Amino acid sequence: MVKMIRVILIIIAIAIAMAAGHLLIDEKGYVLIAYNDVTIEATIVAMAIMFFMLTIGLWLVVKAIKFFWRLYRKSTGHFGHKRAMKASQAWQQALWATLNDDNEQVQMAFKKQDAPSQWQDYQYALLAKSALQQGKQATAVQHLSAMSEEAQSKVPKLWLQADKGAQALVLLETPMQQKKPQSTEITTYLEGLLVAQKYVELIKTLNDKHKQVTWSAEYWQRFFTRFFMQNQPDGQAYYEQLPKALKVYAQQPYLQSMAASGQIKQVQPALLKWLKKGLYHDVSAVISAATEGDLQLTHAIQAQLKKQPDNADLLACLACMAHVDEDFELAAKIFDNINKSDWHTGWTSIALRSYEQTQQYQKAYELATLK
Repeated sequence: MVKMIRVILIIIAIAIAMAAGHLLIDEKGYVLIAYNDVTIEATIVAMAIMFFMLTIGLWLVVKAIKFFWRLYRKSTGHFGHKRAMKASQAWQQALWATLNDDNEQVQMAFKKQDAPSQWQDYQYALLAKSALQQGKQATAVQHLSAMSEEAQSKVPKLWLQADKGAQALVLLETPMQQKKPQSTEITTYLEGLLVAQKYVELIKTLNDKHKQVTWSAEYWQRFFTRFFMQNQPDGQAYYEQLPKALKVYAQQPYLQSMAASGQIKQVQPALLKWLKKGLYHDVSAVISAATEGDLQLTHAIQAQLKKQPDNADLLACLACMAHVDEDFELAAKIFDNINKSDWHTGWTSIALRSYEQTQQYQKAYELATLK
């Protein structure tokens, strides 16, 4: 601004000097500008005045343009900032709602305003998750499909929950081919293989990648329980193919599936070893799933009970064996002697049936309401 004023003042001074010089010598002085057929002729004073007015006019035009440009930028910036604020608020509101499992609030947050452009894929993921929790699988698939291809590969578990196991496996094929895929990718891939019932690929993946999986012992047992219950006829073959490090977690679920499929005699040696080692709770967990009895195993349990007559797990084992032999009266009496503070939920269904078969409905009701 200061520089502009200085330039204008210099031009004015030069124009005044040119005009004053001719006035001092009593000569008007003329300026002649000729270009092709166009000729402009004027006195120096007139030309200086015109030049001055032109300069002032240009300066005013420039000032006006700058003024209106700043006004425009300010107004558009205001509305743009307001839109950005609303988008950010919608994103934060949806995120908090997701953490609180408030599915309706997630949908309301994005109903009038989308998340910021850089969070669009995350918006679709949150909407898909909320739709799945409401049982709206078709809606969830629509939101998942709206995500970019790269983002879709980040949420394979949502695809699994939407009953799109094949799609989840396809999305995970690329990262699984890497030398060291991420733990979350491996775990989701294992879940996808289990859902898709691709057991051969599942066993191979467990052998190749199990060291990179960070599941807890409880989670491993739950996973293998689902796996072996789906593969009762082929359970032994799959168990033998597992790496040694995983057999620690898989043994109990494997034995349970064998007992549930009527193959208690095949797992009897392992259960007898557990009894000698004092692993009574593990034995009771397996026997509670049994569908047939075993006399040698029953005698071994009775022998241990002579040493520890009040052991809840051993009493439950004996009660379960009596239940399998359809001696419901004996099973009910044994369950009566188990302290309810030591009760395990795995015994409840067997105890309820024993009470019902012996018409002890009040005891069945009390057990059903036991917390």
